[in-house]
Amino acid sequence: MAPNTIPVENVAGIKWISLVLLGVLSVIFGFLVVLFPRISATVLVELIGILILVLSFAAIMLSALSPGGWKASLLLSVLAIFGFFFGIATIIHPIVMGMVIFLIAGIGLFLGGLIGLVLAVGEPYMAHRGLFALQGVLSIIIGLLICFMPVVGIKLLLLFVGVILVVYGLVGIALGYCVHTLLKAGHP
Repeated sequence: MAPNTIPVENVAGIKWISLVLLGVLSVIFGFLVVLFPRISATVLVELIGILILVLSFAAIMLSALSPGGWKASLLLSVLAIFGFFFGIATIIHPIVMGMVIFLIAGIGLFLGGLIGLVLAVGEPYMAHRGLFALQGVLSIIIGLLICFMPVVGIKLLLLFVGVILVVYGLVGIALGYCVHTLLKAGHP
């Protein structure tokens, strides 16, 4: 056995516990998202703001360290500075910026659905045209719902995320116990 390998029994023993723990955490977070939607939305927007700040910092570093320096990557530098201010504004005013981010997502869904629908109608030999058309129509409906009724869209999105977290958690718990049962039965 190579010195950097782990026996299969140990990996499966570790995996079942982590599957169950991740499942329990996912169920807890799913219920928290459904029960406290306003706090969940605010925390989510704050995390998006922090992510934007981190990505802006990385873009500034990438721009500064590029072979041509700042001049060769001027667009990246400008976008990073814009992203930095956007991230700070998101952290300072999460509700307003959350609406802006959500509106941008709605416009993106609408445009993506429109493109999917055009592809489904315009390409007669494309595989799964019906699925592309369904995706296009659903994306257009959800994008319009988000753009014209953002509060309803946010509530539906949070409910959807909460349900997905709970289902994912329950599947993780069940899978962890299945792995544990197989280990007890002697299957590695």
